Amino acid sequence: MEKAKIVALGDSITKGVILGEDNNYFISDGSFVELIRREMGCKIENYGRFGCTINYGHQLLDRHAEEIAKAEYTVIEYGGNDCDFYWKRIALNPSGDHHPKTTLNDFRTSLVRLIERVRVLGSKPLILSLPPIISDSYFDFFSRGMTSEQRASILSWMGGEVEAIARWHESYNKVLFEVAEQTATPIIDITRPFTTCTEGWRSLICPDGIHPNSAGHRLIANSILSAVG
Repeated sequence: MEKAKIVALGDSITKGVILGEDNNYFISDGSFVELIRREMGCKIENYGRFGCTINYGHQLLDRHAEEIAKAEYTVIEYGGNDCDFYWKRIALNPSGDHHPKTTLNDFRTSLVRLIERVRVLGSKPLILSLPPIISDSYFDFFSRGMTSEQRASILSWMGGEVEAIARWHESYNKVLFEVAEQTATPIIDITRPFTTCTEGWRSLICPDGIHPNSAGHRLIANSILSAVG
């Protein structure tokens, strides 16, 4: 008899994208999804997509509704791209009115709706929290190729403090926990295992400041395996 089937909806972290030494992204065969698949011996359909926001997650649900309806659990991992900004636009017009790819309120509403839709299909939703990001590394990564004036414009727009990136990212992570409580949806905290890592969590993140590396994926997998018993 086949063990419980799981569907994973998420972004590049779920997909298993890692930044290689050649500064190019690749899909790792040691992603947390693959590690769990091997160690639990269960069937997992991975619909993680690079750059995916929660709104695109609704499109994936439409596309894979039949598979989700057959799955016992549907893992939901969004927020990392939703909180991101269009940095080039800010660099060119720092005094303009700029919004993230998904506003915080829209993210909350869309997350609640996604959970409801998964349940209607007959699957049990399970939320993953976000791994932390390294603000200075991410700033350096997304502003590579920009002029010093453009970098200064972005920094000025952020109030002169690059750590504003991490604080904004954390506000989306907070919504994940709030919605989990509001909707009585289980959430697995993969944030704390990073921030309490004795080796220092920065060593678990790729040079781009946002994607967990192989060790980071192992930590995520271990956290999930511990949570599910």
